[in-house]
Amino acid sequence: MEALPNHPQLSTSPRSGSDSSAPSSKRARVVVSQSKRGCVTCKARRVKCDEQKPLCRRCFRAGRLCGGYTHATKSAWSSALRPALKIGVPVDNHAERLSYLAAHVLSLDNSGHPLQGDGVWGRIFLQLSSQVECVKAAAVAFGAAYESSQINPIAKGPCFTWRYYGSALARLRADFHSQTVGPESLALASMILACVEILSQHEQNAFTHFLGAVQILTKSEQHRWGASSADILSTLKDTLVRMNLLIGSYGLSQTPQLMYLEFPEAAAEAAAGDDAFREPELAIDAAMHCLYRSYQFIQSATQLRYAYPSWKEHNPIMCKGQSDAATQCRSVLDSLAALATRLQARYSSASTLRDSETLAEIYAIRTQLTAALIFVLCAHSPYETAYDDHHDRFRSIISDAAASARLRRRTKPNAFKRFSTRSGIVSPLFIVSIKCRDPELRALATTALNEQSREGPADGRILAAIGARLAALEISASVPSSPGALLGACNVAEGQRVHGYTVLPPRFNQGRRIVDIIFSRPNPPLVQGWGHVDYSCQDGWIYWSEPIDI
Repeated sequence: MEALPNHPQLSTSPRSGSDSSAPSSKRARVVVSQSKRGCVTCKARRVKCDEQKPLCRRCFRAGRLCGGYTHATKSAWSSALRPALKIGVPVDNHAERLSYLAAHVLSLDNSGHPLQGDGVWGRIFLQLSSQVECVKAAAVAFGAAYESSQINPIAKGPCFTWRYYGSALARLRADFHSQTVGPESLALASMILACVEILSQHEQNAFTHFLGAVQILTKSEQHRWGASSADILSTLKDTLVRMNLLIGSYGLSQTPQLMYLEFPEAAAEAAAGDDAFREPELAIDAAMHCLYRSYQFIQSATQLRYAYPSWKEHNPIMCKGQSDAATQCRSVLDSLAALATRLQARYSSASTLRDSETLAEIYAIRTQLTAALIFVLCAHSPYETAYDDHHDRFRSIISDAAASARLRRRTKPNAFKRFSTRSGIVSPLFIVSIKCRDPELRALATTALNEQSREGPADGRILAAIGARLAALEISASVPSSPGALLGACNVAEGQRVHGYTVLPPRFNQGRRIVDIIFSRPNPPLVQGWGHVDYSCQDGWIYWSEPIDI
C-alpha cells in the first residue's frame, strides 16, 4: 500500500486582505470588499474570504465551521490534504469538504501534520479514506456529524447527517459481505462510525460498531482473509484495545465475555520491563496495560458484587486477583509520579508544547489509574460506604486532573474543537463527584467537570449536572453529627446513597437540551435486606427518572 507524502504545514499568518483599522479618536466602521466567490460563512459574516478550498483559511484560523462554496469550481485545491482522486473515491464537493473536516478533527495536530504518523489516526486514516470507498463514506458521515454538533449543538442535526451515515453503513455492509475490501479498511470504517455515534452520545450504538470492528479482525485472523498488512492490522488492534477502555469499560457498559481483547504483546512486554518508565511513551503504554488489566478484574468482580455482603471470606481466588491488581496499580502510580517529577525538572528550562502535552497525558493517566485502584479496593463490598476510606485518593485525582488541565492550557488550541478517542480526566473527576461523599471534594470535582469539554462519550457539562443532582439527592436526607457542624461523608447514610445511574440519549424541548437520568438504589437498603432479598434481580431495586436541563 502506497504511503502518503509528507504534508506541508498550513499557513496561519494573516493575509494582506485581513480586517484592519487605522488609529482614530472616533470609532470608524471598516468597509471590506467582499468576494463574490467566497465561502458561505464569510458571505454571511460579510467579510472577505481567501477562497481556499475546500475550507477557507480565514474560517480555519478563527475556529469557525466553514460552510463551503455554493458555486462549482474547477480550480485546483491548495489544501495540503487534497485527496488522491486519480486513485481514490470520487464524491461530490460537499462530501469532499466533510471528509476534509473529518481529517482535521481526527488525524491532524495543531500544525496540520498527521497525529502519530504510524498510528491509525495518522497516515493509515489519511490513506485509506482517500482510496477505499467504505472508509471515505464513514469519514464523510463523521464530518457531517461533527459539523452539525458545532453549528447548532442545541437543535437536532440536519437530516443530511444521517443520510451520509446511512449511506456509509450500507456501503460497509455491502463490502463486508462481498469481501472485496480488506479487513483493515472494514475495521477502520467501523471505528469511524463508532466515533460518529460517540459524537452523537449514543454509546450503545458506538459499542456495537466497536464489536463489529473486533469481529472483523478476529475473522481475518481465523481465515487469513485477504493480503492485508500485518503491521496495519496490529496497529488497528492496539487502537481497539484503547477504545475499549473508553467505551467498553466499567464506567459506561460491561464488556461481554465473548469480546475479550488481549493487550498487544509489545505493550505487555513494556509493562513487565524495568525500563518501561524511563521514556514517556513506554510508560504510557505500560500504564494503559495496567488500566486494562484492572478493568478486567473489576468486570469479573462485578458478577459477585451482590452475592455476599463481602466475598473476601468466600472466594480466595478473587482475593488473590484483587491483591495483584491493587499492587500493580500502586506500583505503576508510583513510577508515573517519579517520571512526572523528572520530566517536570527537565522541561522547566526548555519546555515545548509537545513536552507539556506529554506531561499532561501522564497526569491524566494517573487520574484514571487512581480511580481504577479505588474500584479494585472496593470490589469486594456492595456498600457505598466502602468508598469513604479513600479520601486521600479522591483528593489526588482532583490534584492530578488540575495539573493535567493546567498543562493543556499552555498548548496552542486547534482551530477545531478536539475530538479524542482517548480518555482523559473527565471520567475520573465524575467518579469523584458520584462516589466521594466529602462535600468539599465533591464540589471541587463538579466545578472542574464544568470546565471540561467532551472526551469521547464523556461530556463534562452533562456529567457535572448528573454529579450535582446526585449529591443534592443524598445531602437532602443527611443530618450533621451535631447542630451547626459541617456535613461530612459519614453523615450520608448508606440507605440514602445512590448506587447507580443510566443516561438516556439527549432529547430536545423548545430548543433546550434535556438529559433524562435513571437513578437506582437497593430496596430495601442493603443493611435491611440481606438474607431475604435477591439484589442480583431488578425486584430488589428502586428506579426513578429525573430530567436535567443542560
